[in-house]
Amino acid sequence: MKKILLSLVAMMAFAVSGFSQIENGSFLEENIVFTDLDGNEHDLYSYLDEGKTVVLDLFAEWCGPCWNYHNTGTGHPNGGALKDLYNTYGPEGTDEVMVFALETDASTAEALMYGGAGTQGWDWVTDTPYPMADVNVGGIFEQAYYPYIVRICPNRQIYELGQQSAADIIAQTEECISAEGEINPGIVNYLGATAICGDLDATVLIQNLGTTTLTSATFEVSGESEEILMTYEWTGSLETYEFEEVSIGSTAIDASGEITISVTSEGVTNSIVQDIAFALETTNEVTVEIELDNWPEETEWDIRNENGSVVASGGPYTGQANETVTSVENLSNLGCYSFNIYDSYGDGLNGSNWGNQYSDGSYTVTGSDGTVIASGGGSVQFDEENSAFNASVLSSIEDVVLVESFKMFPNPTVGELNVELELLKTERVTIDVYDMVGKIVRSEDLGVLPSGYTLRKMDFQALSNGLYLMNINVGNESIVGRFTVNK
Repeated sequence: MKKILLSLVAMMAFAVSGFSQIENGSFLEENIVFTDLDGNEHDLYSYLDEGKTVVLDLFAEWCGPCWNYHNTGTGHPNGGALKDLYNTYGPEGTDEVMVFALETDASTAEALMYGGAGTQGWDWVTDTPYPMADVNVGGIFEQAYYPYIVRICPNRQIYELGQQSAADIIAQTEECISAEGEINPGIVNYLGATAICGDLDATVLIQNLGTTTLTSATFEVSGESEEILMTYEWTGSLETYEFEEVSIGSTAIDASGEITISVTSEGVTNSIVQDIAFALETTNEVTVEIELDNWPEETEWDIRNENGSVVASGGPYTGQANETVTSVENLSNLGCYSFNIYDSYGDGLNGSNWGNQYSDGSYTVTGSDGTVIASGGGSVQFDEENSAFNASVLSSIEDVVLVESFKMFPNPTVGELNVELELLKTERVTIDVYDMVGKIVRSEDLGVLPSGYTLRKMDFQALSNGLYLMNINVGNESIVGRFTVNK
């Protein structure tokens, strides 16, 4: 219940401020064994190996929202949800789920959980059907606040639940993965970029979902028309539920669409479908406009160049709830960039989680030529969204006050290109030539040129056939033109 917790009980967030939030789909890489309040030992891996989903309520004895969610009749819409979940789907029900409540505040004495003298005097133990324990495991799950509800699937993947009803929680357990069959290679995550400017680098996380050791597999990447883009033969040694990052390879791609990545071992095939967004061409001046939701301190964004370096950023926007923020960024170089927006809680700019009492936010990123580079928000929940764009256009000739005219001819060229400039005043002029993935293939310093007409011949015989961008730097201003080499 982030919305209530952050707005009403600020000290709770402070209590675990040393942690960040765990990434959904990450793995429980080490087993957790603990003893409950009744002296019974519990081994989480044992429950998972039985095919059960484990749900953990990581709470603090003094936490009001934790108490509300734990109990019925407190006014919270999902109060007592985990009791319902355990009674219906636990060992005495369908036996699909195991539920635990773990007090993770290291400063809390175990005795306080029984009520009486304590921060609030609440009795957490009486009438709780599932096991409870006082064990400080919050760091394992990068616990960011109280209460922190997570589900752990049989294949060890961890997902944050939030304070949901029993029906919603059991519905999500159907998405869990568990071992099945002797040979069963699985692709559990796509790790490559989902927004690209040029080549597709396909990287996946595989997991052995079979009961015997996985030693070899064949990976295949195909496009929307089912054409095979690349294949890769993998060898290794993975025991049941062990996982490994696999780089399949790199291939050229020039349009947005879906790719399918399949893995086959001894006749058993599994696959994953991934949307890939190819970069839009736009200007080097971009405008980021974000309509914030009611929790602006969760929102951040950045723009990164092709090397992954941050060249512009914004947020978090503390104290700016429901405001609209705008930032105009002028990128100094042509080439491939990515726009990335983050929500630290994981619900994006969705403001209507709790009874539609708050409005949703949104974001739009545009180039000065009107190209929409990225947009999103509303009810769509996310912790991170990414879009790629190719800054292949700088200012137009109308925007440059130092140049009267600019021409390139013949275009297309077989090698020699005439560059014609008419300057309004004496200025230093340099030229950079880029290919279509943003790489500089030729630079030339023309020196300080006088005002008036200038004609320069440039030899591009060494360039391969294709489309190129010529960036003319005049003083502190720039213009760009396109030309084609066709020998």
